[in-house]
Amino acid sequence: MVTLMLKLWGRVNSINVQKVLWVLDDLELDYERLDAGLQHGVNNTTDFLARNPNGRVPLLQDDTSFVWESHAICRYLCNRQQALQVDSKAGGDASSYHLAQSLYPADPLGRARVDQWMDWTLWGISAPMVIVFQQCVRTPEDKIDLQKLSTAKDQSNDYLRVLEDHLAASPYMASDHLTLADVALSPIVYRADSLGLEAAKNQNIQRWITQLRLTKGYQKWVDVPMT
Repeated sequence: MVTLMLKLWGRVNSINVQKVLWVLDDLELDYERLDAGLQHGVNNTTDFLARNPNGRVPLLQDDTSFVWESHAICRYLCNRQQALQVDSKAGGDASSYHLAQSLYPADPLGRARVDQWMDWTLWGISAPMVIVFQQCVRTPEDKIDLQKLSTAKDQSNDYLRVLEDHLAASPYMASDHLTLADVALSPIVYRADSLGLEAAKNQNIQRWITQLRLTKGYQKWVDVPMT
């Protein structure tokens, strides 16, 4: 059996890195994590930029190949494990294969339902929540732009109400069990809840968060101090 080495560049306080770490652990994959981004630097070096021209984390290396963007990496890891099971000589593992299928279904409709919420996370709630987080956590109190923060909170609450309505009819984001859609969204909603956003306290969102708190991935990578 051949073991393919995985390397992940990224800092553990990045929500985009947290998603990938959760998936790596759930799939029981061996990997090496290297600090990169913000105070760690690295992501602005020539070597890093040659692998990811955006200069952002996370960045995944699989043997001699590189994948960037957190959602693309999460999908890749699930697809990788499903493909390896077909070729057992390449290191396929039955339990990892089935978990990969559970996180990212092979059937087109199941996969589309996961993808639509992963995409919604990126183009929707992420942008205003980045502003809320930056203003509340990483901006000195005397430099906070109160109007900018208020607008971002209102926009975030609008998206959270969409989420609340959706979760009224579904225990998880895209299925009756945990999928990549939940993994991708959970760090953002964790921040919204921790920072006191009104809509994050709604009943269905809180029930969903309670379920996520039972998972090892959420406990280890998401439910941590914000820095």
